[in-house]
Amino acid sequence: MRTDFATLYLEKRDGAGWITFNRPKRLNALDFASKWDLQAALALCVNDDAIKVIAFRGEGRAFCAGIDLTDLSAGLIDERNFRLWEECLRMIETSDKIAIACMHGHALGSGVQLALSCDLRVATRGAKIGVPAGKEGLVPGLSVMRLARFVGLGRAKEIVMWGEFMDGEEAARIGLVNRVVDDETKDEDFEKVVARTVAVATDGVRLTKRAMNEIAYGDFAEAYDIYLQCQRLGLQSGDFAKAMAAWRDRAAAPRSENAA
Repeated sequence: MRTDFATLYLEKRDGAGWITFNRPKRLNALDFASKWDLQAALALCVNDDAIKVIAFRGEGRAFCAGIDLTDLSAGLIDERNFRLWEECLRMIETSDKIAIACMHGHALGSGVQLALSCDLRVATRGAKIGVPAGKEGLVPGLSVMRLARFVGLGRAKEIVMWGEFMDGEEAARIGLVNRVVDDETKDEDFEKVVARTVAVATDGVRLTKRAMNEIAYGDFAEAYDIYLQCQRLGLQSGDFAKAMAAWRDRAAAPRSENAA
């Protein structure tokens, strides 16, 4: 099932919600309307129990070239835009869905920020990845916090202060992305990554996402309480019950004398 918005479209299939930015002539740069569309598409995914994974990608030659500088320079983007943008990113982070981004072509500014709010990141070898907001007199959103989680504070400062670009190989080397794929086969390879993630997105994995995100900056007492809360929910889940039933069936099955 496909839902079309003005700046993107959402496809629901095979346990995943595929959100594709669709402003290819603008290299999928995000204007104010794009954020409203993204928020609406996210709500459709978050509130759908059949969706286990949210997958982000871009139509055409780029994943997302960042904020729409044409609108920004014309005074059409103000503080409301940045507030709405962070609301969208928090929706991704706090959702129990596993989020994955495929970064190809230009993946700049807001494109990197969105990818950092995801749980997993895939990049093509030829991707052009960077956070150049400082050069435009802006703070690059809460990527100033998120980026340090993945690459360390020193490296994060280098990336956002110098605003230089890197390719997918370098992004993987420093821990910014999880997987690198060939530009020519990115769609097929990303489909495989999403399918693999859907297959393992049990209640336990999604609770683990929540626990890891909440624990990252908590002290031990907080972390311990959050862990126990999530673990209790995991123990009560249908996925846990099915896994234990399968284990019991396997354990009860007769073994041949030659079994190792």
